[in-house]
Amino acid sequence: MTGDLAGRLRLLQPLIGRWRSSGRVLGPDGEAVATIEGTDSYRWMPGRQWVVHEVDVSMGGERVQALEMIGGAGHVPGSLAMRAFDASGDYGVMSLSVLPDGALLLSGDGMRSVLRVTADAMTAHWEQEASPGTWVPWMQMEFARVG
Repeated sequence: MTGDLAGRLRLLQPLIGRWRSSGRVLGPDGEAVATIEGTDSYRWMPGRQWVVHEVDVSMGGERVQALEMIGGAGHVPGSLAMRAFDASGDYGVMSLSVLPDGALLLSGDGMRSVLRVTADAMTAHWEQEASPGTWVPWMQMEFARVG
């Protein structure tokens, strides 16, 4: 990821906007066990030092709402910090790094995801850590830009 914080933040510009979210939660055998539908939105906070990510989805029929702040130095060298808070009172900390092919790697709290962004679409493939060093598929998400 770009060395300076401002450069790392500029890499988030393609995320800015409103997205229609859809996907599925995967069971241990890789089969879909629940569907996900809703919206994600990303916007700059005044000053452009933080990106605010808001999630409002239905996951397996249950509403999930979360707020995430992206910015500041992450725990992985050269990464950005991601701090997420959800409506149930849970919170987590992750890091966002850029892979050599330009995809975004989100990692932390026993989960990771590769997010690929184009002008009008995104995909995210989430994995959970089943045991130290062993990752299993968890969610597959697609996003279509709506604003």
